[in-house]
Amino acid sequence: MQRLPLIVLLLSICSVSQTPIPTPSDGRISGTVVNEDGKPVPGAAVYVSLESQEDSSLVPFVDLRNSTVARTDAAGRFDFGRKLKHGFYEIYARKDKDGYPDPTSKFYQPLNFSVQNVQLYGDHPAEKVTVQLRGKAAILAGRVYDAATGLPLKAQVSFINLRTETGEFGIGLAGHTVSADGKFNELIPANTDVIVTVGKVHSETGGSFGEPDGPEWSLFTIKVNLSPGQKMDIDVPLYKTTTLPDNPQ
Repeated sequence: MQRLPLIVLLLSICSVSQTPIPTPSDGRISGTVVNEDGKPVPGAAVYVSLESQEDSSLVPFVDLRNSTVARTDAAGRFDFGRKLKHGFYEIYARKDKDGYPDPTSKFYQPLNFSVQNVQLYGDHPAEKVTVQLRGKAAILAGRVYDAATGLPLKAQVSFINLRTETGEFGIGLAGHTVSADGKFNELIPANTDVIVTVGKVHSETGGSFGEPDGPEWSLFTIKVNLSPGQKMDIDVPLYKTTTLPDNPQ
């Protein structure tokens, strides 16, 4: 009868030993965001993502969809505070307003781009880093209108980066699509050929191109290659196919 308490004690010890030790959450990453000239960048968004391991048989990866975000202050400084789990992080920054879009997007990603790595291990780990914005984009702005009346048109504008090797379309290219209500103003990758296609949106379905029970409309296509920071304005006249001329571009 005296063995029963001993058995209960052993089972309790085994149960405790199988309980996973929680990962500490007292890590800290702070630092400064600078531009390509090394000057601090206020108002930039800084992202850190913890390495994930869903299957021990797979190589660990960083899931950028589950990022933690911080903003830089007037001096370009950021601080995530002492709240990050211990582990291996990737960190990057963006500021679309200054022409630095998401560098992890295949559409915008510069050649030979790699995200910075930060490791948080040990007793109350803290790392201070400098994150540099790279790959400044260009800007393409356009006015979409009915060539016959001059009235603005709702359109779908698609961009394809011809330089990229992999992307969302599964054909080795990366793309980006926006809606335009008569006008568009978009960042595009610089120093690379970008194909731009514009088509009128269905007034009823919201899709493109043309009208489901009405006249077909022309598509506008142009290839551009702009320098970093350069802005280009284009006119995009769309025609009903009954009056379709040669593409003016």
